[in-house]
Amino acid sequence: MPKTVNDADLPALRTACESAWEVWLRQTGGLQLIIMREKGVDALAAFKIVILGLHQEGHYLEGLKKLGIGGDPPAVAAAKYHYLSNSIGGLGLEYAEESPKKAWIRYTAPAVFYDGLGFLNVPSRVQRAVFQAWHAKNAEKMGCPRLGYVCTKFYQDGNPYDEGYFIEYDHDIPPEWAVRYIPADKTPEFIPEKAPKLDPKVWPEARQLKAKRKYAGAYVHTTTMAMIRSFGLKPACFMIDQALCMVAVQYTDKFKAGYGIKGKSLDDAAQFLTTMLTHREEDFAVEKSGEKRTFTLRGFKPFETGEANEEIRQAHFAFPAMAVRLMNGHIRTTRRTEWEKGAPANEVWELEDTGKWLY
Repeated sequence: MPKTVNDADLPALRTACESAWEVWLRQTGGLQLIIMREKGVDALAAFKIVILGLHQEGHYLEGLKKLGIGGDPPAVAAAKYHYLSNSIGGLGLEYAEESPKKAWIRYTAPAVFYDGLGFLNVPSRVQRAVFQAWHAKNAEKMGCPRLGYVCTKFYQDGNPYDEGYFIEYDHDIPPEWAVRYIPADKTPEFIPEKAPKLDPKVWPEARQLKAKRKYAGAYVHTTTMAMIRSFGLKPACFMIDQALCMVAVQYTDKFKAGYGIKGKSLDDAAQFLTTMLTHREEDFAVEKSGEKRTFTLRGFKPFETGEANEEIRQAHFAFPAMAVRLMNGHIRTTRRTEWEKGAPANEVWELEDTGKWLY
């Protein structure tokens, strides 16, 4: 049984959480970009509203409590939430509090969901949909009909960051004021010393690291479920398979190097999967038998028990299957499910070194 990473071993926990975060974030970016490839820009923009609505529903109000900012004025609390939660999640942000009724946030490069040059292909209306999907709904969630958000800068308009401010007006606002676009050339400077900070007693490093990993896994989960809701199970699973194959093609060498794996043998491929699953805290076991390595997963993170059906599991299997194929074209990788009486299905992955080129 692979060892779990103890919270007290901070160096190992940092490695595990950062590694799982990167794998899941790259998968999330791939899942979203495949929508634009297969369905078009307007479909991705509409999808952003669905996915962020689902994500907000499960995280926003609870997040205000966990971050200890629920008692702040609405505009300040909303800005602090985005600054703190996304900073924990590994995004670069800046914050400036102009008054109790007006607080600024900036989302700085790199754009973690669209790694590398993929970012250049995402048009402005997709980014605008992000703010329409989430920032517009903060007022409703917080019970403050005076709260709105104003976008002032976007990457795609030639600016160095996405920027805007939450503002509490002196009156209830109409729906069209929930998010407005008012460009501004000069805006407040970010002063790190004045930015919100987490209470280190409530948020020690171990908790922040695990929250960062959970943040990334939650986006894989929500993106998958939103794709099914938006496009139907079979079209969504086709796109998931396509996206995760390509993410594996693009990043397996990088992940392999990060895991300290230099070879391409059957045991190296098994170690790749073992490390990946251990970093994401999967409950699994590995059995060695001759030229076979069998992985039995008793969960299927980042999904809850019983949540991912056979089609979803098969689609997500595209990533480990392609990663192993890239490492060694002699290895056949298969999956199946095994049922135990009174228990959910186990996910079983089998690696077999056939001794010959398969592809």
